[in-house]
Amino acid sequence: IVLGSALRVLLGHHQPTLAISTPTAEDSRPGETKDRVKEPSIMALETTSTKIETDDSDNQMRTPAAAFEYTPPPFFANDSRVPCWLQARIADAYIFVTLHYNLWMVPFVLAFAVMYRNGYGLVALALVVAYVPSLLDGSEKTAEGRPWEAFRQSRLWMLTANFLGVKVLREQELDPTKKVVFGFHPHGIILLSRIATYGGIWEEMFPDTAPRALGATPIFFVPLARELCLWLGAVDASRSTADKVLRSGYSVNVYPGGVPEIFLSNPNTKENKIVLKNRMGFVKLAIRHGAELVPTFVFGEKWFFNVWSPPTSVITFFRKVLKIPMIVFWGRFLWMPKRLPEGKRFGIVYGKPIPTVQNVEPTDAEVQAVHALYVAEIERLFAQYKGRFGYDADETLVIS
Repeated sequence: IVLGSALRVLLGHHQPTLAISTPTAEDSRPGETKDRVKEPSIMALETTSTKIETDDSDNQMRTPAAAFEYTPPPFFANDSRVPCWLQARIADAYIFVTLHYNLWMVPFVLAFAVMYRNGYGLVALALVVAYVPSLLDGSEKTAEGRPWEAFRQSRLWMLTANFLGVKVLREQELDPTKKVVFGFHPHGIILLSRIATYGGIWEEMFPDTAPRALGATPIFFVPLARELCLWLGAVDASRSTADKVLRSGYSVNVYPGGVPEIFLSNPNTKENKIVLKNRMGFVKLAIRHGAELVPTFVFGEKWFFNVWSPPTSVITFFRKVLKIPMIVFWGRFLWMPKRLPEGKRFGIVYGKPIPTVQNVEPTDAEVQAVHALYVAEIERLFAQYKGRFGYDADETLVIS
């Protein structure tokens, strides 16, 4: 973090670019910019002024703001003294280390092995014992988790955001007095959409809402990978933990498609598949707390990796016996995301919030009614915005 701050000072780091836009029925081509761009400080003042005037004049509930669009700023300034080739390598290193955090424990295991072979076995054992309390402290089961906000909001994440070329759109401002459950679709292979909650991007979109992402339980038992997840605001994806999160005033970010959706990622098909038809748990969660549901669609992640699907029997063995997903994928340098093809774009669109009426014991009819509204909104988001992110007109959304 310190090195990143020093780099930004020395290299003339850019400020964020913000834009206000109103979506139209006609999709514009990827890369087109028709929005009015302003400096962030000016935009913040104008936005605040608009809210205050609305509240004072009407003395009613705040009127939803216009659609909001955000493109992360470059980490390196245009006149940076760092050569372009070195900028690219710095970005590659940061992206690899942060995206493939499951591999963090590998160099440490090797280091412990070297220490043991060279007569420092007690030192290695002492280090392992010292780490055990952190591994077993149960932070992932609490509402707060163990976030490191300086890291989660660090502008170093612009290295990743710039490479991915992410664009984030919000259709409507949220009521800060309401609890919120965000549903992200599709999951993607390595969850690249999580970049939308890092580097200050989330705070630009939802300044009054603190996020907590629900993560699969096994990841919190992987040494060091656990730490990164906790630092970035993830908690265990159990019902009890999700309830604690909403009761504590945080928003819940959930991927309803889960592991099965990983295997549906395919860059070469025009059928974009998501798992949602029978996923009712997150809807029940929202109703139990009277929270708003925000349908969120992730565009373009499928193009970052090539995929090969092993035989079904192999996949089943890994999922049911070893309890881990098995998928063969590759990009640049094996596991790095590829650069997107011309005309393609990666982005996240937050739809309009769906209100719910609180019921701690929701009936099946209530859940199904809200779920139907949610599915319809996901279908609308895909149909309305697919052209802006480079999807062909004949591409479809298949919900299973």
